[in-house]
Amino acid sequence: MKLIQTFCLFLLAACAVSVAQPTLSTVSTEDVVVNPLPFNSSDDDFAPFFMQGGRLLYFTSNRDGEQDIYMVPRTASGWGDPVMLPEAVNSGDHIGSATITPDGQYMVFAAYGRAGSLVGRTDLYSARKANGQWTDVKNLGADVNSESWDSQPFISADGNTLYFASDRPGGSGGTDIYMARRTPKGWSLAVNLGANVNSSADEMSPSLAADNERMYFASNRVDGVGGFDIYTIDLPRLSGSARAANIGAPVNTSADEYFYFSIANSNQAFFASNRSGGEGELDLYIAVPDPVPGKPVLIVRGTVKNAITNAPVGSTITITDLQTAKQVAQFQSDDVTGEYFVMLTAGREYSVTASKEGYLFYSERFEVPADETGREITYDIALSPIEDGSVRLLVFFDFDKAELRPESRAELDRVIDFLKGNVDIKVNIEGHTDDQGTADYNKGLSERRAESVKKYLIAGGIQAVRVSSAGYGKNRPLMQGTTDEARARNRRVEMRIVR
Repeated sequence: MKLIQTFCLFLLAACAVSVAQPTLSTVSTEDVVVNPLPFNSSDDDFAPFFMQGGRLLYFTSNRDGEQDIYMVPRTASGWGDPVMLPEAVNSGDHIGSATITPDGQYMVFAAYGRAGSLVGRTDLYSARKANGQWTDVKNLGADVNSESWDSQPFISADGNTLYFASDRPGGSGGTDIYMARRTPKGWSLAVNLGANVNSSADEMSPSLAADNERMYFASNRVDGVGGFDIYTIDLPRLSGSARAANIGAPVNTSADEYFYFSIANSNQAFFASNRSGGEGELDLYIAVPDPVPGKPVLIVRGTVKNAITNAPVGSTITITDLQTAKQVAQFQSDDVTGEYFVMLTAGREYSVTASKEGYLFYSERFEVPADETGREITYDIALSPIEDGSVRLLVFFDFDKAELRPESRAELDRVIDFLKGNVDIKVNIEGHTDDQGTADYNKGLSERRAESVKKYLIAGGIQAVRVSSAGYGKNRPLMQGTTDEARARNRRVEMRIVR
């Protein structure tokens, strides 16, 4: 098997581990049907990783004589043809599995024998997309990589945690799973995931569901069905006594199974196996229904464009928890197409903000209930150039009140940062209401609300001379009519640039 011979040579010895392990609970999978993918080759095909909600598959293959990363599109009519990624990524003796943030703009992959400085036998590298091409390839450095084998990376759906496999000294067995956190300066020092996941056997190919809670990995511990099996555990339980569960047949067999990938809000999971009846060594398989899916999430996708020219804009996409005012994720919209893609976990209220130098930022609120069933929303964003532009602010008030609710902090702090970064700009805060109520009362309420925003900005360090406020009541509606949608759009606070 070439995966073992070339990329995971150490497993030839490690597979003989036979230390007894506690019996794990087995997940019932009686209704699951497993089928091979149509583009498997006579050589190794493994490490499936899906983008865009299952519309684009990345995988690793030896089909052309060397281990490289490929991608293949998937449409309603079926699979496209696999295409090898360019040399910027596929440079070296063996290129291993790839993981990509949901926005499609940042990749981490494994490589052996790559030109340039190497920390260990196989290292993890990053790449960024610019002008539609993967570029800026960098070794992740000694905080993540070791002098040993470091491979099989997976980035959580929020982009904040990197998981990978390593046989570095000090672990629990032959290979263990490690993790590193994203920081403003890069990835943190990698740490062992601990005894709830790692054993005296080998743990490999970690992955997470889109809910950032359910983890999957492969292990050859002795209580399995045979060879390497797929196991699962919920990460919030790692601090307790929870143990990983073998997901059972028909996903697991007496052969080896690795690289489990669960597609968000679907009944499909994918994995690699060298079971009999395949096209070659390791092949890619689909399991329906997914026997161990994660919790449903809200998927928000769309395009960021220039509000004047309609041209695509490559912007920063910031996800903020409105209750805590803390940033939970940051992504990018594509600088060629303007497309963005985020996944929001259940039980929170978020703002999704697009921002770019030279433009006014724009935020939208998304509430994801605790009982989210799994939806996909298309929401396009138009960014106005700073010059004489205006933007609706994501601020909140109780009914008939002018006091800012706590959920407004994240947006107003963003306004403060924007004004501190553009010191020559002055703004007018404008309050608006819907058509309900008298004209005089609505005008007074809108003035008080605009004044509350103004006071917050001044208290945050913005000079009073730079901020004015006004209330227009119901005199300047964005949308005519008395529908709930029209009234919701018309109740707003705007920030307008003034010269």
